Amino acid sequence: MSNDIQTKDRNGIQNRNRNAAQAQDIQNQARGLLNRLVSSVQTLVDDITALEVNTMVVERINASKFNAWEAYQEIYSIHDPDYFEAKNIPEEGSQAQELRKRYKSLFNQLEREYFYLLIEEGSGFYNPHDERVKRYRQRLEYAKKHQPNLVEADQENVKLAKPILPAPTPVLDDKDGNNQEDWIENFKEIQTLLDNDKFVRTLRKMYELKAALDSSNVASTKIDIIYAQTVMQLDGDIITRYHKDLFNLPEEAKNLIITTHNQGVISGEKQWRGTFSFLISLVQGIANLS
Repeated sequence: MSNDIQTKDRNGIQNRNRNAAQAQDIQNQARGLLNRLVSSVQTLVDDITALEVNTMVVERINASKFNAWEAYQEIYSIHDPDYFEAKNIPEEGSQAQELRKRYKSLFNQLEREYFYLLIEEGSGFYNPHDERVKRYRQRLEYAKKHQPNLVEADQENVKLAKPILPAPTPVLDDKDGNNQEDWIENFKEIQTLLDNDKFVRTLRKMYELKAALDSSNVASTKIDIIYAQTVMQLDGDIITRYHKDLFNLPEEAKNLIITTHNQGVISGEKQWRGTFSFLISLVQGIANLS
């Protein structure tokens, strides 16, 4: 009888310990989900502090869902020396040069975003000993000695750290015996980079701008124009810009673009305020949970 009681007691203790461990696991999982939710909300809050509405007329609209890896490859491909020839983007003429400049600026902005992560403490990528940071400092020091009136803080100086972004595809080179190892390291670096909310926000923006450029006839010497742009800040500031070419259009076309833009601003503002109200309610709910 006493053995049976002891066995039952041990079983009861084990069950209680098991239940307590399971409860602790559930609590840890819930806390982890809450932390990720808070992080996601913070990202959303950073995204909606301003509303930007652009209106332009294009030949076609490409409907594609955002995929971070695909977007990274798309933007990185602009860096390829054969990119413009492969895409049949002309070289002659001021308009063609402006179009090429716009494409290149997308890659350059993405490079700058990554470089800023490398030199920003707390970014998760901060590494003052990174080869790109060292290269930047050495070349900047050299440039300061040999270029008069160099503005050290100019963001264009980030190009001194090139190459910055890791290649998303392996570069075939028979002379490089470590090619496969380099590609694996690049893959890991890109994967970590695409987990960074701040970088992905910039990547998404660059991808959207590239889609707008791709929607035009890239083989033409003409480029699409953003005829109207409105930016609303959370503090109430509203800035509306119109391209001067808008006022050279026929009256009917000009009025149609302005009306369409104004309707887009009204619709965007409603959605913006609705999203912001939802996030406030969500934050309040998280605060109550914690």
